[in-house]
Amino acid sequence: MADHSPAPGATTDDPHGVRKELDSPGQLLVVFAAVIGLALVNIFGSGAIGPTKFTLVFQLAIGSVQAWLVAYYFMHLKQADKVVTLTALSSLFWMGILFVLFLSDYMTRHLLIG
Repeated sequence: MADHSPAPGATTDDPHGVRKELDSPGQLLVVFAAVIGLALVNIFGSGAIGPTKFTLVFQLAIGSVQAWLVAYYFMHLKQADKVVTLTALSSLFWMGILFVLFLSDYMTRHLLIG
């Protein structure tokens, strides 16, 4: 059975010492505004550029920055230990394999159909 008693020397309102490492609300609001701003840039920028061959790359780049911001600040990857960071990086690796296989299938469809 786990011992839930406070650590020696810890205050009773923060028994595990977690609150001292939390981000400030102002910083989280700035990150939230950045994520919303990038979403607006993605929506209106894609409409302004129109359907070109760079539109997908533009949208994926913005989406990657948004995903990094959410993972780093809201999912607390900047405070995580090495196992959590390795798990997050391995999920990106598997997602990369998924995209490569999907795009290789999608981009060679016209060769099979004619």
